[in-house]
Amino acid sequence: MKFADAEQSYEEARYIIFGIPYEDVEMSFRAGTKEAPSIIRYVSWDYESYCMFHDIDLQEIPIHDAGDMEPERAAEFVKKCIDDKKIPIAIGGAHSISPYLTSLLSNDVGIVILDAHMDFRTEYLGDATSHACAARRIFEKVGKERIISIGIRSASKEEIKDARELDFKYYTVSEFNKNMADEIPFKKIYLSLDMDVFDPCYAPGVSNPEPMGLGYEVFDFIEKIADRIIAMDVVEVCPPYDDGRAALLAAKVIRDFIAWREQ
Repeated sequence: MKFADAEQSYEEARYIIFGIPYEDVEMSFRAGTKEAPSIIRYVSWDYESYCMFHDIDLQEIPIHDAGDMEPERAAEFVKKCIDDKKIPIAIGGAHSISPYLTSLLSNDVGIVILDAHMDFRTEYLGDATSHACAARRIFEKVGKERIISIGIRSASKEEIKDARELDFKYYTVSEFNKNMADEIPFKKIYLSLDMDVFDPCYAPGVSNPEPMGLGYEVFDFIEKIADRIIAMDVVEVCPPYDDGRAALLAAKVIRDFIAWREQ
């Protein structure tokens, strides 16, 4: 099944949606994120193609669903999409896919992560590629000037210590406001949206739910930076633990992002 309204060919499309049904061998709490791409595609058909608040009909926007792929292939695919002047949108999968997706970005792209967790561990259970290390691996690749993490409300003592020593820039959930978008210095943005940045009342079906999170103001924030986003991923929906809310919200973020870009 394709993502709703993603009927155009790669050559014709401006937006390229693809899935990465990948999760760590050892997830830290809940397993099942590998099921997310197919479920998010399925629930995307719940929505009208016409976005009434944006006056955009997605059936009139050239969107392509490239199917699923392994994370190792995805880095080259993201680069190809960007080189071809298209906007890739990856559906995960665990957050461990994001270091792959961002590994070949040009030096003029900054990474903005929306996440409940710092994900700044050097390793987790002996695995340096764990979802719990995603931000650390990206940070090591791009450097402190090109990454910001927002919405944090959970971290280990060691992560906080390392973040301070290495000058990893992050903002806690209590510091969040949608106008922060105006202060992000990057002219080009790769957005990594971990769905657990939302409070579990909005997105219960995620791998590591963390109470006291954000709500629909996340949409306002993304809308403010949408015209600078050149690629994005949406990760950590965990269908076995979802009642449909997390998957529906993920699909809506993707659809609204496209509509915002087209306004």
